[in-house]
Amino acid sequence: MTDKAYLLAHDTGTGGDKAVLTDLQGRVIHSAYRPYPVNYPQAEWAEQDPEELWQAVAATTRTVLEESGTDPARILGVGISAQMFNLLPVDEACRPVSPMLSWLDLRSTAQADRVLSGDTPSFLFQHTGNIPTAKDIIPKILWLKEERPDLWSRTWKLLDCKEYIIFQLTGKVATDWHGASAYFLFDPQRKTWSEPACRRLGIPIEMLPDAFPCTDVIGEVTPQAAKATGLLAGTPVVICAGDVAVAQSGSGANAIGKAHLSVGTATWVGLSIAPFVNDPIKPYWGLNHIDPKRWILAGEMETGGGALMWFRDAFCQEEARQAEQSGMSTYQVLSQMVDSVEPGSDRLLFAPWLSGERAPVLDHYARGAWVGLTLSHTKAHLARAVMEGVAYHMRWICESIESLGLPIGALNAIGGGSTSPVWTQILSDVMGRQLHIVEHPLEAGAMGAALTVAVGMGVYPNMDAVDELIRIQRTVEPRPALARRYGQMYEEYRQVYEALAPIFRRMHTTP
Repeated sequence: MTDKAYLLAHDTGTGGDKAVLTDLQGRVIHSAYRPYPVNYPQAEWAEQDPEELWQAVAATTRTVLEESGTDPARILGVGISAQMFNLLPVDEACRPVSPMLSWLDLRSTAQADRVLSGDTPSFLFQHTGNIPTAKDIIPKILWLKEERPDLWSRTWKLLDCKEYIIFQLTGKVATDWHGASAYFLFDPQRKTWSEPACRRLGIPIEMLPDAFPCTDVIGEVTPQAAKATGLLAGTPVVICAGDVAVAQSGSGANAIGKAHLSVGTATWVGLSIAPFVNDPIKPYWGLNHIDPKRWILAGEMETGGGALMWFRDAFCQEEARQAEQSGMSTYQVLSQMVDSVEPGSDRLLFAPWLSGERAPVLDHYARGAWVGLTLSHTKAHLARAVMEGVAYHMRWICESIESLGLPIGALNAIGGGSTSPVWTQILSDVMGRQLHIVEHPLEAGAMGAALTVAVGMGVYPNMDAVDELIRIQRTVEPRPALARRYGQMYEEYRQVYEALAPIFRRMHTTP
């Protein structure tokens, strides 16, 4: 095994796939990225082509190997992490029978409302520790069954994103315990699919993939996959875990009580816990950890970085041109704009609920809003309000998790948003928490996947050893002088939700 010096891992996200080649200590040697679209065929629908995702994985693998000059014979193992809470129905040959229904998809609101009625929520929480919204897999499965019986009749297995990539690599149809728990049909304590939950919802349990520990070697790269990727046939593939778990690991927050903040398209706080705890009324994600004796309690907002991305695309064409001319990114120009505005955005609030909300409320009707607009507000005020709105929401999530008796201290920060000194300072100031920005925030997910492979291949005894390998690049301290101002604005932010929530629900039924 001494000549096997490298690990290859993928983070197959919503907007693109990132491949990372690391050494056995998880240090990044080379990386490659390939984007792909989310398609919106009609209002509240969001889909992706699974073949595009697989082609991106194959292409970035080839690029990493070729550009780094790495002999594929020296790859010890491969791991795939990916976005979760998607639905991909496949036939008996594992061919997709429809596009993948994205986690952003809201077509199953009627099914979600039915699941959330009566005693079904408490029943599901009793058996799975979770309760779904329209963004989750259960309502999507029910929509497929009820609205597209033609597709349902052809469906053999109900997969998520990562499971399809694993099949393309190995020919095996399987999921991991972390990914299985994201279906909300899995008992996260017994590590089995819940027969009572499936029976209650009318979902055939045999349509769910077999589930295995995250560090299991699930198979080997097939000759067909070797031709597509440049890997050697027979290279071991560790089944690994979805994006929340590898973010927990890649941020160095595996140990019980450690937390991370991921500022990506979706933005969340994840806390490593044991024993299993969750809120029975408005639960957070209660997911299996890569370590089988631990869990991750994660509070996620749907459009954190996604809200800023929307603002950029909808309002900042001129800034994009300026950025291109100056060799900067549009986000860097936005950060300069934001930094020109005083904290509090001149009493302007932004509600970042552009695609429903998951925590600390279960509300797929919530939508976005600016509150407090005046003639004196500029685009820079709007931009700062977006960043502050995300920060207010993350504070709300952290405080709600702490109400369960689970303290959250400093947060290890990863994701694209954590590369912005302006936004990380806003997050720290609003949340009143120290942020540790990891050395490779954009590669943290793939690094977490690579180190999961290392544990699976026996390089390290367990995930605790991984935390010692993650380096911190810089630390952001909250500024006490802003605590009172942001505290007052935060209380108003909470009131904005209470005031607007019933309006959003009524508007959903407006012709």
